[in-house]
Amino acid sequence: LEKSVIRAGISSNLWPSFVLGSQDPGKVIHINKVSHQPVRVGLAEPVSLPCLFLLQGSVPLNPSELSDLPRIKWSKVQSATGQPEDLPVLVAKDNVVKISKNYEGRVALPGYPHHRENATLLFLSARASDAGLYRCEIVIGIHDEQDLVPLEVTGVVFHYRAASNRYALTFPEAQKACEENSAVVASPAHLEVAFEDGYDNCDAGWLSDHTVRYPITLSRPGCYGDRNSLPGVRSYGKRDDSEAYDVYCYSRELQGKVFYATSPGRLTFQMAQKHCLSRGAQLATTGQLYLAWQEGLDQCDPGWLADGSVRYPIQTPRKKCGGDEPGVRTTYQFSNRTGFPDPASKFDAYCYKGL
Repeated sequence: LEKSVIRAGISSNLWPSFVLGSQDPGKVIHINKVSHQPVRVGLAEPVSLPCLFLLQGSVPLNPSELSDLPRIKWSKVQSATGQPEDLPVLVAKDNVVKISKNYEGRVALPGYPHHRENATLLFLSARASDAGLYRCEIVIGIHDEQDLVPLEVTGVVFHYRAASNRYALTFPEAQKACEENSAVVASPAHLEVAFEDGYDNCDAGWLSDHTVRYPITLSRPGCYGDRNSLPGVRSYGKRDDSEAYDVYCYSRELQGKVFYATSPGRLTFQMAQKHCLSRGAQLATTGQLYLAWQEGLDQCDPGWLADGSVRYPIQTPRKKCGGDEPGVRTTYQFSNRTGFPDPASKFDAYCYKGL
């Protein structure tokens, strides 16, 4: 018998444009196409990738197939940037679910085995690196059917320091600083999934539950905290709101476009404000720049932001662009990584225009 497969073509935005299989009554497996649009979820939120199927049709099954239970297999087949991948997520059969090491403790089949026709995959807490294209495959005997489900994960966690000095924000001031930068104070779950994706920063900052923490992937002197030499998120526990630290902010989604702007001789802070206004925009906030960086913005030119800071987004690390890792670089006034630049100094600008 010929295998029955649903084929997908890759569209210009990297997500598949689905071509439904025929409703041939001779098919043994039918997958119900629940959603053809990308499933979107915020960082650290739970999300389900639908896969519902029926076993039916007039094609006769041989005796071994009649007693055979469907085999469910989920795989990640494409990264968020469109690069081909072939990463097994899990396999389920005979009431046993085997989860790949990279996904242990993070995914489940909530409908299995009580509802065998429901192969929906649940992510308990989405990471940014989970974004991409997933394939659900149902196999029984020599028959198989598959569906492709795209997942988009939005949101970014970033460290924020006051213009004046390190560890200068009380909890109310930290809340205000995040709000002024298109964000909220990050939750412990936000910081945890950022750490799981490799986020490392040796600066203690407020979180939304009034605790103070920081993520360390590579232990080093001065950053051991309460975990000694082990990697992990360090915690000072709950602190009094009047104590001062930095803060970790979380910005969920960009509602417009961030773009780089320059002018001959470059711009003071006030000139940058006016320049963005002249282009029907305004200076971008720190949160907006981080979201634009997450979406692919790469520019090795420091530029003014709305809070008076100077930063620039780097996707591909290179010489004279501030380090060996991707990220948003900050230009400080002093060598101890404190102080925003003098407003009279000249840089380029990052503007933001809403939709």
